Amino acid sequence: MQFSRFMQFIAAVCVVFAVAGCGSPSTSGSESTDPQGKVKLVFWSHQEDGIVNAYKKLISKYQSSHPDVIIEYQTFPYDVYNQKLKASFSAKKPPDVAEFFGTWVPQYSKNGLLVEIPDSENTKKAYYDAPLGGYMRDNKLYGLPLEYNIENGGMLIHPKMLKDKGLDHPPSTWAELVDYAKKLTVREGSAIKVKGFDFVSTDNITFTFLSLILQQGASFWGDDGHVNFHTPEAQKAMSAMVSLVADDKVADLTTFGGELDTSDYFFRGNSAMTYRGPWTIAAGLNNYKVNDFEYVPVPSFTGNPPAFAAESGWGLAVSKQSKRQEAALEFIRFISEKDNLSTWNTDTFTVPAKKEIAEDPEFRKSNPQIKASLDILQLGQWIGPVADRDLFFKQVNDNFQLMVSKQMSVEDGLANIERIINESQDQHK
Repeated sequence: MQFSRFMQFIAAVCVVFAVAGCGSPSTSGSESTDPQGKVKLVFWSHQEDGIVNAYKKLISKYQSSHPDVIIEYQTFPYDVYNQKLKASFSAKKPPDVAEFFGTWVPQYSKNGLLVEIPDSENTKKAYYDAPLGGYMRDNKLYGLPLEYNIENGGMLIHPKMLKDKGLDHPPSTWAELVDYAKKLTVREGSAIKVKGFDFVSTDNITFTFLSLILQQGASFWGDDGHVNFHTPEAQKAMSAMVSLVADDKVADLTTFGGELDTSDYFFRGNSAMTYRGPWTIAAGLNNYKVNDFEYVPVPSFTGNPPAFAAESGWGLAVSKQSKRQEAALEFIRFISEKDNLSTWNTDTFTVPAKKEIAEDPEFRKSNPQIKASLDILQLGQWIGPVADRDLFFKQVNDNFQLMVSKQMSVEDGLANIERIINESQDQHK
């Protein structure tokens, strides 16, 4: 999940951006008209400069062509936004339109709190399966994804570091990737100064594990909504990851769970190759003012295509409590129109969830840095019906550290992950 790009937030409970003017924040969409008789829609999103500015641009455009509508736009720091949404729906005072991360949507749609998108059957054909997954329930659509949240399939590299080691091209096979990683790792005594291949981040440990299973032609889901990590494919995937850290020592756990993202260390020159989502490109260009890097494909673990698991990304949904459902649906359809959504994806440096944008030659020409991601979108699979996202990832991460430190075998670690996740899955049925 690309949450780490959203963690630099303003230290306030909420900041209100009312496009029509500043004022005290409304807490719900229950008041559907203003004193002038115009339709008022309350719209919430999380705070992140690029995303906020992109929404504001489209809100202004929408209001210019819809003078009878006022969009009252409110934003909240990411770390409180999900709880704010839950509280508003529990109090039956939610916004008319809300930005959701895909994995949040099922708990709302199953409780009848969101409006079904009209003509779901045809609408969903416009999107890739992976970002669409979280917004679907019983083959019905309960929101429109704006982005394809992809953490795997591409990596940041420092071409000069490769060239200095006599490596004149990015790795093209997994064996070559491991070989490169060993050669590129720089040590000072027992400490790693430059990691050869860094994949040790909160999201990437889990996504790499799941993707290596898929690339072997296997699945990580069993029966009755349970995960299955007792397979030979799961054992092989986790063993390969543990070996990179414990045996090959091309990365370590020293920065895991810290305030900085693995991409921050890459742009500071502390890793030669870093497995991370394409959203990190913007951080290098804008925050670090670094441009002597490339974003290239990660080779498949096998001879199969580089399949990967992905979560649904950020998207928009309409509350069933809204008194202006049609107007709210019209607004999110406007945001999702090709030209508007293409602008949003470009401004936010996100990968399109909509096929016609990702496949558009003009979009590709304007966004050459994310070619490695655009070329594999059809290979992505929705991560599936994860009941508790935080618990799922924490179990994989915690047990990975125990396996790397030899406190637990790979077999026992996988059994532990499976047991705790499946207990959680059962509790949420």
